[in-house]
Amino acid sequence: MLRSWLQFFRLPNLPTAPGDALAGAVMGVALTGGDVRCALVAGAAALFLYMYGLADNDIVGAKSDAVNAPERPIPRGEISLRSARIARSTCLFLALILGALFNLPSAWWMGAAVLTGLICLYNRVKSTWLMGLCRGVSLLCGVMAVARPGVLSNEAWKMAGHSPEWTVAALVAMVFGWTLYIAAVTKISEGEESASEGLGKWRFLIGLSALVPLVACAAFPNPRQALLPLIGGLWTFVSWCAAVAPLGEPHESAVRRAAVGRTIGALLYLQIGFMLVTPHREFLAVAIALWLAARFIRRFASNISGS
Repeated sequence: MLRSWLQFFRLPNLPTAPGDALAGAVMGVALTGGDVRCALVAGAAALFLYMYGLADNDIVGAKSDAVNAPERPIPRGEISLRSARIARSTCLFLALILGALFNLPSAWWMGAAVLTGLICLYNRVKSTWLMGLCRGVSLLCGVMAVARPGVLSNEAWKMAGHSPEWTVAALVAMVFGWTLYIAAVTKISEGEESASEGLGKWRFLIGLSALVPLVACAAFPNPRQALLPLIGGLWTFVSWCAAVAPLGEPHESAVRRAAVGRTIGALLYLQIGFMLVTPHREFLAVAIALWLAARFIRRFASNISGS
């Protein structure tokens, strides 16, 4: 039963779920100031919203999975639709209760509402860009969670020592880059349940989307702050290339799914690069925990698939 639920929530994908909001929150803290505690809460809430989306996806796609993905827990009869719906509601409730208990600002609530709507829309429309936008908005929710009242005032920006125009542009670049990267992952995953034909050289080129968020580093007052995000982005791109390399030849669906899982996991390096921009020990601890979790899952739970 435990294995069925871990399969249901796509365990290998989960370490990357909090990192979107955390990367955005850390940028918010670094560029505009903000509450570190709210950043961590936003990361936890993002995880629950991600799990909500995974549950909703399997519920909505139960009939098609019976044909295209019969190994999933619902088609196999290991998890009932009723239990899946309860799990979906629980995940959403936990995300919202975190926001209420820690008094996250109204901007986060608006972002969370938009994100929930995008998740539901994607699960019913299956648009490449919608999937990417879900991750991009999750990052934006992290920024909104740490935004302080009056942060857009001229006085606040002067005190922080940053240009508001540069900072807004940096955050837009991050959201756009995150959206592009996950859209690229979704493109690679198209038809993964019946993949057979090899993909062209474009499969490497779209991985360059991992470098787009690095444009945000131009807003840092200290150029050395860009070092770790740069390393993380480059490592994500290298990991992407290694993941999609086997897809040039005709391949089975299992090979495509493995590649998709690895491209999702590669996002963690970019996330960690941005998480380490500030000297706060809390972010370092979370980054280490997420990396260790990903390594542990890959080594000891390789029989549980993600993507």
